[in-house]
Amino acid sequence: MPYGPRSGPAQRPAPGKGCVEMCSRPRLVPAVVAAVAAVLLAADGLAVVTATGAAEPAATPPPGVDRLVPKPVAARATGGTPFTLGAASRIVAPGAARPVGDYLAGLLRRSTGYRLPVTSGTPQSGDIVLEVAAGGAPAGHADEGYTLVTGGETATVRADRPAGLFHGVQTLRQLLPAWVESRRPVDGPWTAQAAVVSDYPRFGYRGVMLDVARSFLTVDEVKHYLDGIAQFKVNTLHLHLTDDQAWRLAVDTPAENPSGLDYTALTSVGSKGGADVRSTDGKPLGTEPGRRGFYTQDDYRDIVSYAGSRFITVVPEIDGPSHTNAALASIPQLNPDGVAKPMNDTGEVGYSTLDTRSPTTYEFLRTVLTQLAALTPGRYLHIGGDEAHVTSHDDYLDYLRRTLPIVGGLGKTAIGWNEYAAADLPAGSLIQYWKGPMAPVLTQVARGAKVIMSPAAITYLDQKYTADTPIGLSWACSGGCDYDHSYDWNPVRDGLREADVAGVEAALWSETVRGIDQADWLGYPRLVSVAEVGWTPQDRRDVRDFTARLAPLGTRLTLQGVDFRPSPGVRWTTDVRAGDSALPGPGALSGGIAWFTAPGAAQDRVAALIDFGDGSAPVAGAVTQEWPAGALSAGGVFTVTAPGHRYTRPGTFSGRVTVTTPLGRRSAPFTVTVGPPR
Repeated sequence: MPYGPRSGPAQRPAPGKGCVEMCSRPRLVPAVVAAVAAVLLAADGLAVVTATGAAEPAATPPPGVDRLVPKPVAARATGGTPFTLGAASRIVAPGAARPVGDYLAGLLRRSTGYRLPVTSGTPQSGDIVLEVAAGGAPAGHADEGYTLVTGGETATVRADRPAGLFHGVQTLRQLLPAWVESRRPVDGPWTAQAAVVSDYPRFGYRGVMLDVARSFLTVDEVKHYLDGIAQFKVNTLHLHLTDDQAWRLAVDTPAENPSGLDYTALTSVGSKGGADVRSTDGKPLGTEPGRRGFYTQDDYRDIVSYAGSRFITVVPEIDGPSHTNAALASIPQLNPDGVAKPMNDTGEVGYSTLDTRSPTTYEFLRTVLTQLAALTPGRYLHIGGDEAHVTSHDDYLDYLRRTLPIVGGLGKTAIGWNEYAAADLPAGSLIQYWKGPMAPVLTQVARGAKVIMSPAAITYLDQKYTADTPIGLSWACSGGCDYDHSYDWNPVRDGLREADVAGVEAALWSETVRGIDQADWLGYPRLVSVAEVGWTPQDRRDVRDFTARLAPLGTRLTLQGVDFRPSPGVRWTTDVRAGDSALPGPGALSGGIAWFTAPGAAQDRVAALIDFGDGSAPVAGAVTQEWPAGALSAGGVFTVTAPGHRYTRPGTFSGRVTVTTPLGRRSAPFTVTVGPPR
């Protein structure tokens, strides 16, 4: 049978979810090919070797503390008996640990098929133990720190607070075999290396930005992205909700509305746009027009709640005074002449501005920000402030002078792009640095501001990997823009001290990005690089070591349904699991008997050889794939079936599947139990 649904909350969006007008097209119909024997692949020039150069197939090496991402502050293998998760295992998660226990159970049940009840009882052999209590985290790191001990009887994660416990669970997840990420049950064993980990983040702010204004993402697509970033201990999702091209959040018309503004037009008009064509020559920006849609307030609450369950804070952005054409096109009164601007679906920037001298502008902003603050439990509101090219300097400063108190009066802390450092910022404000002079930023830091480092040339995920990358832009990084470029830097730079830096953020602008698949492909593995920069101490990081630790993530991401670019600098690996079967009597097997991953491998370059264990000659299996590898995809999970083979007698048969791919050769055992004739 096919591998299964691509993901849980990230399955292909149903039409209308999040008020979408352009829903994702089905990505593939699984292509079935008759697999050829490994010897034919070898004859065709395919290297039939493992990643280590061994000539014989072998099982994938088990994960260990030397492969964790982000790299922990301290981790060591103890050499003791590994921890084994079994059918009788439980998750012991009393009190404040219970929500994290429920989350972990949901992940593990899907792949293992085990019941894994979540309980508050006394731990038993084989249990996972989750504890939230004072002293659980390393001293001085109560907010997000944790300790993890695996081996022998139990696997135990301790933390002072639930956020730290959640991060510890992500580490435990990586110590279990990669197939723990499977979206369908597969056979074990499920063992974790005996180890001790003591860990906490370098920076408290570790973010990723999604630009849903230029091309919309559905609620389910955003949830998919949240699931992906959570495993790498990212704790902030910055949502760029408005721009020149579109407005993506519904705003209710308030009872007190002095200027008679029709706020519903922000979505009835403003959500209809997207980034479609280049302003210079009218050529398409992406593989299709920018996707349209908007979030109802309930949609937004859903995103915020889902993020919160993964200990991720949502930071919404309402950009201004520039990047506001969609608002100006929706509400005529925001324009000095009272005439609505036309919508603009080009990628042009810097041409729009709110009327900074009009009281109506601040009435509008107060209404929008008041509703947004009520919907957002996090402490931050992002007010943009970048690329205000047609706003005079004095008007720009006046705009911020009048907008910042609105944010503060709502009990929120402002974030803005580094241009807004020219204003008199309240103490404690955050400045998101993307490009330009550092002098104004350092002036504000001296007054108590902190900096989120997002240097465009390093952290902008929308930039092309190489000159021939099919999508993406190149204004900030024009070559050599892969995971290593996003990894090999220090956020403490340009006159900043460690204490001045709140954290880091990777930004995915969507002028050329269409849908979650392309967002994943441009984001990973560079997003993982920035996540480790934000978590791991500078002196613990090394790009060659990181490259080695990326390799096994290919299988995990593939199994999760997260696409990525199989960067050529990484030695991605093949991984295979087979499933046991039971037949009531002699007969044929049905459905898949094995599944494997091979990031970037073309369908016609893989093969499976099946030894059924019943004395018959090994035969080539048939191979299907979830979706093919290509210019914008690493490819999905392969399924191996054995059409036509029959077991002719009762008994227990030990078989083996050997898969051969451009990345090497691996094998996995399976057992078939055949009952007596009926």
